[in-house]
Amino acid sequence: MEGIAEWGFDELKESTAVDRKPRLVVAPKDLTTLQKVVKALCSSILDFAIRGTGTGSSSAYDAILSMQGFKSFEYDPVTETAIVGGGLTWGEVDKFVDVHAPGYGAVGARCPWVGVAGCALVGGISWLSLEHGLVSDPQNLIDAQVVLHDGRVVWAKEDGEEDLMWALRGGGGNFGVVSALKIHLKRVSSKIFSALVTVPYSSLAETSKAVAAMHRRPEDPKVAMFVANQGPGMGQPAQGARPGIVLTLYDVHGESHARSEEGFAWAFQLPGAVELGGGEMTLSQVNALPAAYAAWHGTSRYRCSAPLISDIDDEFIIRLWKWYEDTITLHQGFENGSSMIFEMMQDPSFNSVPSPTSTAWPHARGRRHVMQVALVTSPEDTSEEVESIASTQLEKLASQITAGHGFHGEYFVAWLQDWNDLSEVYGENWNILLAVKRKHDPEDRFYRAIGLRRQEGNKGVAV
Repeated sequence: MEGIAEWGFDELKESTAVDRKPRLVVAPKDLTTLQKVVKALCSSILDFAIRGTGTGSSSAYDAILSMQGFKSFEYDPVTETAIVGGGLTWGEVDKFVDVHAPGYGAVGARCPWVGVAGCALVGGISWLSLEHGLVSDPQNLIDAQVVLHDGRVVWAKEDGEEDLMWALRGGGGNFGVVSALKIHLKRVSSKIFSALVTVPYSSLAETSKAVAAMHRRPEDPKVAMFVANQGPGMGQPAQGARPGIVLTLYDVHGESHARSEEGFAWAFQLPGAVELGGGEMTLSQVNALPAAYAAWHGTSRYRCSAPLISDIDDEFIIRLWKWYEDTITLHQGFENGSSMIFEMMQDPSFNSVPSPTSTAWPHARGRRHVMQVALVTSPEDTSEEVESIASTQLEKLASQITAGHGFHGEYFVAWLQDWNDLSEVYGENWNILLAVKRKHDPEDRFYRAIGLRRQEGNKGVAV
């Protein structure tokens, strides 16, 4: 059909639980066709959802509107900005930037398979967030081209739709179809040090103490790390209820600093530590390191949550591993790819806007780390008992691992669950966000992912 792209493998879902087996997939390949499709879907009674080409799990019973035909990239060296198609992944953006803007990098996702639009609409975290804030912050996301429910297309900021632009910064896909984003690129080093270091479970106590000491150091926005469990979720064999540890190290200062006492010397000195593939590389190479993990997409049932943590003590990682052990003990099927990823961030990550009201998701509240957890089973392992265990364990995760301090009820909006109260997630911005939703989508046709109107005054939405 004219104006329609071929549909294929990239419609695979991140989680099998949300594959509603739609009867129709339509993939426009130009803006005019997209406008017609959006208007037709919104004026129909069909249940539909928008799908990028990343990890999103949006699905519907009747139709999927795929954005895989929107893969354009335009770079303006004068303004250091790029207009990127809403169907690109951040890995594809990295490749374009390497060719057209060498020496620059996008404030985009740290995994190459994550979609551009979906990531930006829920805030988005980048390695460059350490210095420049979230993907959706105004200094990084300049403007967004949106096809509205009636088929009209606007550049939200340029066309004076300031409330729409504000809502897109963390408000989810509630307002229209994002067909393109205008982003500001940043100058980046070509010699960023990154490495994976595996540590055996027997060194858990030493690791926990060292991670807490790293947290207490004077902040350096060019240094960060992840602490995760070894296992299928990280591309390794299953290790039961007491898995080993994987440290992902990131140091813009370079290898010499990373291996010094001011960097990550402590990580290399942990008992039993083994370094895997460390060295200096470009930002796109750093982002590509976890590319192999994409093989898990669409093969398992995911349940994700990401509380924000402000403070950790010497026992934090120990309590996290105990929570995991308790969860696996309750249901052994969670060994099938479940992951814990403690993302140590720096102050600018969540505090690069003037106030919590500067963006739809009110994140400017002090230094925060991200505790990203996924409880994963095989597609068949989805009984009510299993789902109840997963929900209960995820809900009590933050309070258990922080031992009553360092958690303020905040959750990263990319991974919300039924028990998350959206009025609490969005706080003082909640009523304003609802008003913008009613204005730009009066019939509530865009409600997948973070369904604002469907949760108005109620708890719950699974993203």
